[in-house]
Amino acid sequence: MENQKIPLYKIRSYGEKISDTFGFLSENFKPLLKFFTYFLLPVSLVMGLAMNGYANGLSLMTKQMAKISEATTSEVMGFVASVGGIVITSLIAYTLLYALVYGLMRVYGDRENGLKNLAWEELKPTFLQMLKRSFKLVLFWVVVGFPIIAILALGLVLVLKPIGSLAIFLIYLVFIVVLMAPIYLFEDDATLISSLTKSFRLGFKTWAGVLGVTLVLSLIVGIIAGIASLPWSIALIMKSMFAATGGGDGFSETFGFSFIFYLLSVLQAFVSYLCYSVPIIGLAYQYGHAVEKIDQTNVVS
Repeated sequence: MENQKIPLYKIRSYGEKISDTFGFLSENFKPLLKFFTYFLLPVSLVMGLAMNGYANGLSLMTKQMAKISEATTSEVMGFVASVGGIVITSLIAYTLLYALVYGLMRVYGDRENGLKNLAWEELKPTFLQMLKRSFKLVLFWVVVGFPIIAILALGLVLVLKPIGSLAIFLIYLVFIVVLMAPIYLFEDDATLISSLTKSFRLGFKTWAGVLGVTLVLSLIVGIIAGIASLPWSIALIMKSMFAATGGGDGFSETFGFSFIFYLLSVLQAFVSYLCYSVPIIGLAYQYGHAVEKIDQTNVVS
């Protein structure tokens, strides 16, 4: 007997949102890992190069502070380029991440057997549709959303006390940002502006669930991602210590150490992307709960 599929649009208790999130992951772990490997492993390979450049630049700055060497213009530009590479690669990763997760969730809901034995040809039309909308969403936040948030945060810091400013800023992020993605990607007729306003409306009326799902799932995956990044962090500390003392600098610059450091960078990036998919899935079920509860949208509609 086939397991009953987990519906998206359903009024859920807080515990059901968390259990359905991990239920979806448990039921569909293989297809999720398969398509994540196809699309996010190449991104992780590029991210590893950028993180290596960042680590080398950080090591260089440590040497400067220790008065071991002087930075050249090309070295400084290389460090800046590495930071820019991390930012750009992260934006690409999040674009693919939202397109993959919500594309797979849409196919899961529409397909009789869920994601079982799902082939790329079946996923491709939905994924490309999600990729286009995900790109617009990320571009919107880069060009419009983040500058507005920065201006708002600066204004709050100047006008209000730091604690009050931080509280209002967090509320803004929770209510406005997190539900906009599932609204825009699950509702084909939604525009960026309508998704933004609907996110505020649904988020304000279900603020406890939004906050709870976001914090709990982010905490869980943050611990897992932190453990996965521990080897890379240790290697980075070793590299910085060698640069500061000068004693083991030759070892930190060897091909073997650099290659291991690169592999650890790739592993850290890939595991982080896998972990970040968990709160994205959880917010999809929070969105389905909010729409069903507030707007009485059923599965058929």
